[in-house]
Amino acid sequence: MKILDRYVIISFIKNYCISFMVLVGMYVVLDMVFNFGNLVQFQPNASAVDTLVETLRDMGDYYFYQCFLFFVHLSGIIPVVAAAFTLMRLSRFNELTAMLAAGVPLLRIAMPIVLAALLLNALLLVDQEAIIPNMIPKLVRDHDEIRKEKKNYFDIKAMQDSDDGLLYAARYYPKGVNSDAGDQPRMLDLDVIQRSRVTRTRAGVDGQPVTLNELLPVAHIYADQADWNPQTQQWDLVNGHRVGGLIPDGQNASQRRVPQEPCAAYKSNITPEEITLYRSGNYVDLLSTERINQLLARPKSYGTLALLRVKHWRFTQPLMNVILLLLAIPCVLTREPGRLKSGATKCLIFMGLGMGSVFLTQQFAATPPSSIKPGDWAALMAWLPIFVFGPLSVFLLERVKT
Repeated sequence: MKILDRYVIISFIKNYCISFMVLVGMYVVLDMVFNFGNLVQFQPNASAVDTLVETLRDMGDYYFYQCFLFFVHLSGIIPVVAAAFTLMRLSRFNELTAMLAAGVPLLRIAMPIVLAALLLNALLLVDQEAIIPNMIPKLVRDHDEIRKEKKNYFDIKAMQDSDDGLLYAARYYPKGVNSDAGDQPRMLDLDVIQRSRVTRTRAGVDGQPVTLNELLPVAHIYADQADWNPQTQQWDLVNGHRVGGLIPDGQNASQRRVPQEPCAAYKSNITPEEITLYRSGNYVDLLSTERINQLLARPKSYGTLALLRVKHWRFTQPLMNVILLLLAIPCVLTREPGRLKSGATKCLIFMGLGMGSVFLTQQFAATPPSSIKPGDWAALMAWLPIFVFGPLSVFLLERVKT
């Protein structure tokens, strides 16, 4: 590696670290300002010093984990800011002029920055695939839940399983709030309405027989409590019972109502992870690509559109980050310091258009038209910004004059 390449790379990495701290710090401060009331939790009979110490500790506990998520959102902007400051500094102090006088083209000067940005994209992959999936319980907390996890529960209403059954639960406690249950998820007052497709013949309005294909309840499972068993991948029921034969006008022996019988477990595709997907689509963004593929392979997985959107965006995001960098470099790569202000303005415009197109396509990916398969539509929306801004970045690079 030439001395010039080492000098440019070291300058870029320094600016990358500074940009990371500044942008992530601004993200943290803005989030803290808008949610400060939820972060501060006053305790009775606590002094002002104790309250301040507890608040600072809660903020550190919350934003330490959130910084890994903020980096994902800012991974495309950080290298752009670092590259812009690096090239603008070289131009402002006439270092580009000296390099040009030595016979080095402008694009050759920027090449180490592009290569370094490609390598730094590996940090994004490590963050998304290895770090964030292992800290999901910490990342899904709200600002006022830092010291309230043990009170965190919600109800489940009419969640459909893979057999068309409907699950109800008065309270669902996620993982990490039941020390007496081995720290596993728990449901209270469980009710499951098992349903099946039944073909029946009824008399119509004109007296003629009409064949109906209906989804009717066939059994009812209820229990006082259901604890998740990770070994058997099922819910162990406490005081569980099952009543079968609920089909109206059942004629066959299998359709006739039977007395309630004990039921020790309930097993379906409804797992704690599926419940989290059912409740919040943002949870998908925290999963690894391997886990997303596993969920897509399961029948009737919740949040299929969100899973497809995140799956394709995981592949195109590093490419889009590089394209944003290639859009910014021609704007600020000039040996004339007087053109840096207009170049910085053009850089901001291109960054706004690029990030705006990514945001819009992600929104459109959630509403596919009926004539296109959801998977094809999600892939098209993920690749559309690349198809638009990729050729534009090549055009701008070709217009750079040494």
